[in-house]
Amino acid sequence: MQDINYPIGFTIFKLEEDKEEYTITGNIAKAYRFRDFDGAYDLEEYIQKHIDCTGIVFDSEYCQFWAYTKTVDRAKQFIEDITAWITKVKALVD
Repeated sequence: MQDINYPIGFTIFKLEEDKEEYTITGNIAKAYRFRDFDGAYDLEEYIQKHIDCTGIVFDSEYCQFWAYTKTVDRAKQFIEDITAWITKVKALVD
């Protein structure tokens, strides 16, 4: 599978040796930021409060957001949901 990069700052990829999950990683790109998150843990907590996280397993580190899911379709939907929410909030704040 080829990496899927999103303008919001996230990427979906799957390692060859990892047959059972897709990785979602990144940080919110500057153009999409409506606030400064205090590291990836803060971003993860924010996402969990506002986005459907069914089927998503989180493993963030302070400086990098990490999440995993079983299907590429779920990974794509998750990023699309994050993008829609953040775009809506940014429009209200700006």
